[in-house]
Amino acid sequence: MHTTPPTAQGLVPRLRSRVDSLVSWRLLVVAHSPEIRPALRVGIGLGIPGTALLLTDRIDLLAYAVFGSVVGMYGRDPHRWQRFKNQLLGAGLMLCAGICGIALAPVGLRGWSLLAGGILCAVLSSMVADRHGLKPGGAFFPLFAFGALGTLPVGETLALDGLIAFVATALFSILLGQMARFGPAAEHGIQTQALPWPNILRRAGTYLVVIAAAGSIGIGLQVEHLQWTMAGAAVPLAAGNARGMIKRGTHRIMGTLAGIGVLLALQLMEPSEFFIGCCIIGLIFPTEAYMVRNYGLALSFFTPLILLMLQLANPRIGAQMVWDCAMGNLLGVLVGILIAGAIERTPRLQYSSGDVG
Repeated sequence: MHTTPPTAQGLVPRLRSRVDSLVSWRLLVVAHSPEIRPALRVGIGLGIPGTALLLTDRIDLLAYAVFGSVVGMYGRDPHRWQRFKNQLLGAGLMLCAGICGIALAPVGLRGWSLLAGGILCAVLSSMVADRHGLKPGGAFFPLFAFGALGTLPVGETLALDGLIAFVATALFSILLGQMARFGPAAEHGIQTQALPWPNILRRAGTYLVVIAAAGSIGIGLQVEHLQWTMAGAAVPLAAGNARGMIKRGTHRIMGTLAGIGVLLALQLMEPSEFFIGCCIIGLIFPTEAYMVRNYGLALSFFTPLILLMLQLANPRIGAQMVWDCAMGNLLGVLVGILIAGAIERTPRLQYSSGDVG
């Protein structure tokens, strides 16, 4: 049976449709692909100090090193001087928050004292990050560093060895950021810009209200690990509108739940402390690699990293910490979305920070 070949007019739409689908698929893959170079810098920034701690049998200090390595996340700018400036500012925020937490840990930060310190840390960090257009923007990392390091069980004495590990890792991350070489197109991220003072003060005030509300509710519900609630409440503020807040909050919840699943799978293996330490060092790489491109996926690595490092710092932590992490995040995110959405009803200047926790 003879068939009539398709005409040129029929071929053109088909070819165009196939090309469009291939282009769309390629753009989707690129949009969610890992960013290798910044992730390598952050990974090495934790890998070398972390390996030194493993080899010297000081695995309990990994929590301090992890927060010190976060300074490397501020080194995404392709221009060396701007990268150095951003890392100095980021290191200032992380060191101030972390050192305050370490200094107050012997006092036993709990309840209202932890909330007051967290609010002050978040407001100041938000103002500095917005004024200088830092990326990661917002106050999540300094806030979480203050809460996590400030609640570690160190007894009545200052954790001087932890302080040294924290500061040394932060300084090493700055040095590593300056040693890297790459061109303007080597790294991709969301461009940021400094905000005018009215917007800066407005966002700082939103942090104050949201964290105060979430923390107060958490204290009323007798949430044991309040730092998870405060950190969860800070997450939606990274977005510039209500829809973005809901999306970012959803990513936070789903990524946290996926991360808890990864953690439970690891715990079924009954790993040794040395293996857990190696997992922590390894998990920092995919966390940074996907933080800008796929926030929810990045949190599936970041959550077990944080829980494992806290477990090493406090072996008494068990299933209760996992429950507190999930419930604290859920409570904080919901309060953050509701209150921040009510405050930010009118669109303001967009500030896309990309990899805010």
